[in-house]
Amino acid sequence: MKKWIALAVTLALAIIIFCLSAQPGAQSGALSEQVAQQMQSSGTADVLIPAWFSANAYANVRKWAHVYIYLLLGASMAATVHGWNIGRTLPRQGAWAVVFCTLYAVTDEIHQFFVPGRAMLASDVGVDALGFVPGAALLLLAVFLWRRRALHRNSHSGPDRAGD
Repeated sequence: MKKWIALAVTLALAIIIFCLSAQPGAQSGALSEQVAQQMQSSGTADVLIPAWFSANAYANVRKWAHVYIYLLLGASMAATVHGWNIGRTLPRQGAWAVVFCTLYAVTDEIHQFFVPGRAMLASDVGVDALGFVPGAALLLLAVFLWRRRALHRNSHSGPDRAGD
């Protein structure tokens, strides 16, 4: 059951990304401008979007949106790969999650090539990777720590030993 939920979340995120990428350049730009203004007026821009990325708040919103949505995609992809036991070991599952996210990011850029006012940028795949690599790594690190905790807990919960 859990593997189906992970797959559904991954597919939902992929659909959200596809829909956002399907917006024509003017519509996408207006949305980014509106979000940038709201974030600056509320003060959340200083917390969620580091200025070192770019001095342009509008560009920051656009690029960090890539990072955050792909962070979620990386985590859900890792959960999906883990749930379906693709790769068997956690490092291999991480590698497969990154491969699948990279392929999706590349197809997303190809998709944008055909959208009016949008562009296909290889650099956007790199920005996406700033999200999906840590997202996959953090999810699989959590799985590793959870397993380790369970193993540690089970090793100490055996029958009472004589002399204890």
